[in-house]
Amino acid sequence: MFKKTMMIIVIIAIALMLIFGCGKEDNPFDPNRGGYNDTPQENLSFIDTTALDPGIDGEIVDVDPSTGEIIIYFLDFMDASTVNTSNIIVRDTTNGTSITGATLTYYPEIKKAVFRGTFSDDAVFVVTLKSDLKNNAGIQLDGNDNGLIDGSPYDDYRYRLYTGTGNVGDVDFVHPEIDWVTPGTTNGVDTLPTIAVLFTDSDIDTTTLTLTNFTLMKTSSQVSVSCTLLTAALNHISFQPRSKLDEVTQYTVTVECASVFDTCGNVLLGFVGENDGWVANIPDYTWDFITEAIDTLLDGEPPQVSVAYVSGEELVVRFDDDMDTSTFTTTNIKVFNNATKQNLVGSIINEYDGKGFRYTLENAVSGTLYKLWVSKDVKEAAPGNWYLDGNIPPNPNGVGGEWNDDYEKTFVMP
Repeated sequence: MFKKTMMIIVIIAIALMLIFGCGKEDNPFDPNRGGYNDTPQENLSFIDTTALDPGIDGEIVDVDPSTGEIIIYFLDFMDASTVNTSNIIVRDTTNGTSITGATLTYYPEIKKAVFRGTFSDDAVFVVTLKSDLKNNAGIQLDGNDNGLIDGSPYDDYRYRLYTGTGNVGDVDFVHPEIDWVTPGTTNGVDTLPTIAVLFTDSDIDTTTLTLTNFTLMKTSSQVSVSCTLLTAALNHISFQPRSKLDEVTQYTVTVECASVFDTCGNVLLGFVGENDGWVANIPDYTWDFITEAIDTLLDGEPPQVSVAYVSGEELVVRFDDDMDTSTFTTTNIKVFNNATKQNLVGSIINEYDGKGFRYTLENAVSGTLYKLWVSKDVKEAAPGNWYLDGNIPPNPNGVGGEWNDDYEKTFVMP
């Protein structure tokens, strides 16, 4: 009986280890900029796009006098039951007809699918690989390659093909993105700036380029600024405040991406390289700038960390401006073991001149690598009251309190 009881305890312990011990460890000190959905990351997009035959935007050539074929290679061994004509769809966009005599054969040993049929001449075709395609592990297709399970149609993978004189340019399902903005995230902006947004494609539906979808507001009060539309073109929009902005003041520009489309109905995704692709709820894109200091006595520069170094059993952190020391809290300042992420217990001692603090290291172990983390919510003293600009010098952008303005620095305890 004792042996059976011990065996049951061991089995339960192993099960708990598997459930709780194998998950991705979160860094409790890093901000989460996500917000697209809460679905676990799978990080799988298993279409071998380099081995598509024909390739993307390629020509379908008959393999015999009446039959053409489309070959798709997968990177994973697939659940064969999902590799079917419900999940691999070929649509003739030129005349709307179906593919005559269409067949789909999957060769599991070499991870290859072959779609065959009679394709009309001088036509354009869209191949859609549905998100319901699954590999043998049961993971569905991540067609937009963002590491999230967004489902269809967002995770469907599509590409174009043609026959004869068919023009793939006639079929557009490429989502536009924001390619460039001015003024960018910066400091010292003119009090009567021209604000412009440039897009990656020159086919924006100009009826969506309105000042309802592009707004300017004072960051601190969230009060909108009345603006005048200057241009609304196929590849950009520009507008300007109706009157001068306040000096030494932070402003926020917001682009309501979900309300901006191209002429084929493809929604604006956000800034290039900073979005999760086509997802169900496209977030607004925002950025901040700070106007110039016409009165030179005004403080228009957010604070930065000037130095951070170990002195004896203390970590000394200095800023380049007078700080609001009430923001030097254990919520905003942490030191932790860089390997284990375990918090290093210590005390925060404010410097007498108000320009820094010391973090006691009496519990630090010699030779261990630690990381200092200072939140973007640390502020300078009045009259500036700016939040921390934690972007690492020599390339700080002059605007504080952004999602990536936390300051981090690693150090080895002597």
